[in-house]
Amino acid sequence: MARGRPSKKAHIVESACGLFTQQGYQSTSIDQVVATAGVSKPTVYSNFPTKLVLWEMVLTSLTEQAQGDMQKALGRLQSKKEVSLINGWMLLWQVWVNKAEHLAVYRILLGEQHKMASSTFALFAEFEAVLESTLKAWIADFSVSAVNFFALKAVSKEALLMPALMKQRMMDKADLESQLDALLADSITIKKAK
Repeated sequence: MARGRPSKKAHIVESACGLFTQQGYQSTSIDQVVATAGVSKPTVYSNFPTKLVLWEMVLTSLTEQAQGDMQKALGRLQSKKEVSLINGWMLLWQVWVNKAEHLAVYRILLGEQHKMASSTFALFAEFEAVLESTLKAWIADFSVSAVNFFALKAVSKEALLMPALMKQRMMDKADLESQLDALLADSITIKKAK
């Protein structure tokens, strides 16, 4: 392999990722992956014996990318002074839902779960754990109970993730911020730890 060039396996995964993101799992064929990657069918099958194995490798790759993206976003937030819990929370959610690849993962797992193996669901849990661990790292500097964390996450999922998945208009930022603030106002005093 030439220095600086990705391996064929990585190239196939990248090509498949684009197809799965655009078309979903069912509508993506191995023949399309072969054509997009510019490799032979035996090359694809020697690395990925089934489409499900290929999808799982794509999901693993997307999880690694998401981890890097979310850590960068968290680092930027933590370096800023005077960012409120809710503003930072909403910014992290925006990073998550604004990635077409992330939304494709949800659409595939929610819409085509009958075609997936238990190993796929374990990989999906790892994918979602990236968001959860990033959100927990953000709120670590604030006094937020486990119950309030769960409530914030549930409201955010309904207000941001679900509309993005369904290609609907998301809740107005100011309205969502107000609702999340109200959710916390009665039960905690928000103070950034120093």
